[in-house]
Amino acid sequence: MNVFEANAAELEKLRERVNEMFRERTKNPERAAAWEEAARDFHTAYDKLAFPGGLSREFELLRIGDVTALEMAIQFLEANPWFFRSGYYKADILKALRRYPLSDEQCARMRKVIVERVRDRPVREMRAYARFAPKVSTPQFEAEITNIAADSNRHAARHAQWVLDCLKTARGRLDRR
Repeated sequence: MNVFEANAAELEKLRERVNEMFRERTKNPERAAAWEEAARDFHTAYDKLAFPGGLSREFELLRIGDVTALEMAIQFLEANPWFFRSGYYKADILKALRRYPLSDEQCARMRKVIVERVRDRPVREMRAYARFAPKVSTPQFEAEITNIAADSNRHAARHAQWVLDCLKTARGRLDRR
């Protein structure tokens, strides 16, 4: 288990504790206080557990194009941790990554991530992966996505089609220039 997954697991434990205490909070004042404490613990730990070094710090560094932050963001997407609101952060990271140049190796890693997400279960950030795809696309990548669209379950086929639609739209923009 990597640091992203370990932190996500810890966040989920804290969130489960909040939910558990929430159900009990009306029974007596001690349980209400326990719920408030669980919520405080969750919110206090959230920033540092959502992303190593702090989620807010990562987004600040991404905003200015810090190369270490870009690499950490890609590692985060590769790890694909799941925790409360993580899909929103993944979409925001993808949007930030679109603004900066990536190395050939980073582009290859992101193509792999996109293919994995296309084949994986439906997630809220899938459209953000589709919008990101033109940045890292190659003919081989597009062929792989086309094959997934043609020969996969309905979720993977739909996600692959979203990627193909974004690739087509991006090509259309380049053709108009």
